[in-house]
Amino acid sequence: MPLPLCRDLVPPVARTRIRVAITLVSFCVCLGSSGSARADNPLNSSETRPSSPTTTQESVRGKDEFTLVPAAGGSTDIGVAVGYFTALTRNQENYVPYLWNLESAGLVSFGLKNGVVDIPYTDVYAKLTVPRLLERPIDFEARPSFTDEQALYYYGMGNASSAVPPAGQSSTYFQYARIHPSVLADIRVKAVDHVAAIIGLRYTASWFDVPTGSRLAQEMQTGSPAVRKLIGSTEPSLVALFIYGIQVDTRDSEVTPHTGIFDEAKIKWSPGGDQTLRFRYGEANVNLRGYVPVSSRLTLAGRIIGDILFGDPPFAELPRFEDTYAVGGSNGVRGVPAQRYYGKVKVIGNVEGRARLLDFHAFAKPMSFGVEAFFDGGRVWADTRPHPELDGTGFGLKYGVGVGARLTSGSAFVLRADVAWSPDAAPIGAYVAAGEMF
Repeated sequence: MPLPLCRDLVPPVARTRIRVAITLVSFCVCLGSSGSARADNPLNSSETRPSSPTTTQESVRGKDEFTLVPAAGGSTDIGVAVGYFTALTRNQENYVPYLWNLESAGLVSFGLKNGVVDIPYTDVYAKLTVPRLLERPIDFEARPSFTDEQALYYYGMGNASSAVPPAGQSSTYFQYARIHPSVLADIRVKAVDHVAAIIGLRYTASWFDVPTGSRLAQEMQTGSPAVRKLIGSTEPSLVALFIYGIQVDTRDSEVTPHTGIFDEAKIKWSPGGDQTLRFRYGEANVNLRGYVPVSSRLTLAGRIIGDILFGDPPFAELPRFEDTYAVGGSNGVRGVPAQRYYGKVKVIGNVEGRARLLDFHAFAKPMSFGVEAFFDGGRVWADTRPHPELDGTGFGLKYGVGVGARLTSGSAFVLRADVAWSPDAAPIGAYVAAGEMF
């Protein structure tokens, strides 16, 4: 999500989460009105109806907003990138933060491969959000997306895999590619104050390109029986995933929380097993996040994630949790390259000390600058059964340590820039992204 450089650019999209690290920079074009909608969450309030006119008169003016923002940037995982962000928001009196919001973003990265311009990453999505469906505390989201990843890496299965290529091979030995359009729809229904039930459905199609002689191609043919079973099929496939969960949210802010908790537990189930839906598997995960105020300007934030796949999951899900990479990348263990570790079982922990240093006004809105220090750690296990030949026998913690800067604009946007060192990094990981990691 790009950096807002004009008044009230981002409040309607406070809950947007970009799944890859991006640098967002430089300039924007804003068309339409500019109300100042707040990032209120109807699921977190004892209010069960749209807010009263006296509550929303200052924050919602009853006008529509259109936003169009070019973006440029990249990360150590995807390279140099350009893209866009756009949103159309329908504001209406008595509805906070808005009646509905339709947004879209796209990102394309570029690089050089054998002297030729290469496009290793393309991602485009659209999302419709209705915070109060049928004038009830029901948050509805629908999100179609298309992703083309031409430079994915497979280093082997399990926590003890090695990133050192065989003699005479380069890092391309580990590469493969995947194209995966997806459609996600879910609703979050308020059960009691601060507690919501989650019901959703996601369809994902996948096409793989596995180069002959690559690490993945070799292990599919000559790997151990355990590894071949874990990799499974890389033929074109379709997965239907049903999602059920519960959410507890007591944060004082969805964007820059200072106090409270944000916990989720989910079960996902794919009832496959036939020619159309090949993969029959499930996923269970718990995501616990807490925020402790040390002072008015210093926050201690922590997160613990446990994720387990059971049955016969698709190969593409083995390095991931939710819709992002787990032990590696910008949203899991920073400093560790994305897709570095594959396995059915993952545990991740993050601790961040966030300090807000400077408050100021720019572009007719309040802004602040802060810094943070962080420690990320995690481990994977190849399977739910012991495989010491794949996972090792020791503690096996993969970790990254680093520092970052934060620019907060208004009450609904954060730009983060992080630099992390890890024993797995080469030599460091650098990320610029929209929003706090958790």
